Amino acid sequence: MISVSDTGAGLPPGQTEKIFNAFFTTKLHGTGMGLSISRSIIESHEGSLWAVNNSPRGASFYFALPTKAEAQE
Repeated sequence: MISVSDTGAGLPPGQTEKIFNAFFTTKLHGTGMGLSISRSIIESHEGSLWAVNNSPRGASFYFALPTKAEAQE
């Protein structure tokens, strides 16, 4: 598992899962494709990608991929 955290504005309240939808963006000039593509790639390798708000600021993104032994089971 890998995680990345920041201390920015955090995720939109009640929309944490929507950030992974294609074309959903919180940026003025964003395309809303990055997280959707990232999740697709990770899930195609039997992994998962998720995000959580941090208190009082920021967010954390996590992704996990199975080990070679887990993938063979």
